[in-house]
Amino acid sequence: MLRRRSWLGGCLGLLAGCCRQNRTDVDTSEIRLHELSFGPEEGGPQRVVVLVPTWANEHHKLPLVIALHERGEANRGLDVGAWAWVRDYGLDRSAARLRQPPLTRDDFLGLITPSHLDRLNDSLRTNPWRGLVVACPYTPDILGHSDLDAAVPMARFVKQYLIPKVRKRFPVIGSRQATGIEGVSLGGRMALLVATLYPEQFGAVGTLQAAFRDQELPMLVQRIRWAWQQPVHPMALRILTSDHDPFRPTLEKLASMLQPAPQGFAFDLVAGPHDIDFNRGPGGIEMLRWQERVLVHNKT
Repeated sequence: MLRRRSWLGGCLGLLAGCCRQNRTDVDTSEIRLHELSFGPEEGGPQRVVVLVPTWANEHHKLPLVIALHERGEANRGLDVGAWAWVRDYGLDRSAARLRQPPLTRDDFLGLITPSHLDRLNDSLRTNPWRGLVVACPYTPDILGHSDLDAAVPMARFVKQYLIPKVRKRFPVIGSRQATGIEGVSLGGRMALLVATLYPEQFGAVGTLQAAFRDQELPMLVQRIRWAWQQPVHPMALRILTSDHDPFRPTLEKLASMLQPAPQGFAFDLVAGPHDIDFNRGPGGIEMLRWQERVLVHNKT
């Protein structure tokens, strides 16, 4: 079933660029950062930055989410790309704020409507943030390739090397239903392609402003439906776009073409541009909260 949730209401005019603001400092000491390197024998060269909450341990394991960055950081090399979600998008800050509600407009750089902010804070009161381990690999640029199979090398790396190493090294729950993948723009494209190649690996798949073209939709829909038909519980899937996202028309068509869809599918429209401010504001919080709701609280 398609659940289209729009939190734009009548407030879009209030959310123009003039309302963007700098955020106050936040204590991120409860999020520890680790860096992993992978050589050619492990599908590399690759770099991965892993965010681990301090309360995670062998007796209190957390779900794992693979987070993929956008194209701008892909073109800046392995080290910059791997650190993008932390250094460029402030994902450790977003995780710390979810741990310390209530959220404010400041946390979204002003890119949120009052009604949506109320919904998020209500959900945090009902189901407090329990945390995730987040692995952020370098995401190669495949936007110049019209063939959707350009994602195969990354998909193999994630399945054969990244997920096993993170499960071995860090206190994560080692099950499909506790493993998610999500990305923004290029990363959203890659996340969906990786998940449809290996649906047995992921319980939750999210895309933020995913970079797809209209002509790719028939094949993409075929891949998603194939993944849903595999002999495992259909993966939860959310397609999120924003009012000023240039990919919005294509993503709206994709959501429509996926009907009828199984339970666990959602199409969300939020406020914001397609730029780094979205990643630093709504993007990180939306990704973390949705993944945690699915993987921890079993809610979509």
